[in-house]
Amino acid sequence: MGESEAEGQATGTETEGMARLAGFSDGVFAIAITLLILNIEVPESTASAAVAVAQVIREWPDVLSYVISFLVIGNYWIVHHSIFEDVDSYDRRFLWLNVVYLMFIAFIPFSTSLLGDVPGRFPVIVYAGTLTLTSIVLAVLWRYAWTYDLLDGTVDGEKVRDVTASILTPAVVFAGSILVSFVSAQLAMYSWLLLLFADSARERLLGG
Repeated sequence: MGESEAEGQATGTETEGMARLAGFSDGVFAIAITLLILNIEVPESTASAAVAVAQVIREWPDVLSYVISFLVIGNYWIVHHSIFEDVDSYDRRFLWLNVVYLMFIAFIPFSTSLLGDVPGRFPVIVYAGTLTLTSIVLAVLWRYAWTYDLLDGTVDGEKVRDVTASILTPAVVFAGSILVSFVSAQLAMYSWLLLLFADSARERLLGG
């Protein structure tokens, strides 16, 4: 009876710990995705509608970077949420890997503001580099959970490989755009549209 109570208490504590971990992670995602809108400046008060429209149009780089980053962070949250559905337990190193991952998530609003406000290659490199490292850290987190038996029993090697490939697909696109930026920063930004077709291309290359 004593052993059963101890096991139940341990399970309850572990479940509570996972809930706190997921809640903390969701909080960081929520703050990061909310901060993106602060990069878009409200037009100054003016009596002329034409002037107001012109001011809004001038904000289009910030609006575009906002949309891209909102969708990117949303995708990272979806993948992170899916991973945590398979995580059954954790250790200290897993916690630190998750903290590092969230650190990059929290940095995305800053790199987004650079993208909208600073012309040239530098902001593209910072932005693409941030998202490349974000994907790599998440892949390491996932592989670590698999290697050290932190996932539930329903996860097999095939799923681990598929999820790893899915996580690293954006990293390939963003890392490639860094190279393209040395030719043209604008072309590098257009190359991010490849993300729309990256998943289907990966599935064909890997045989579905």
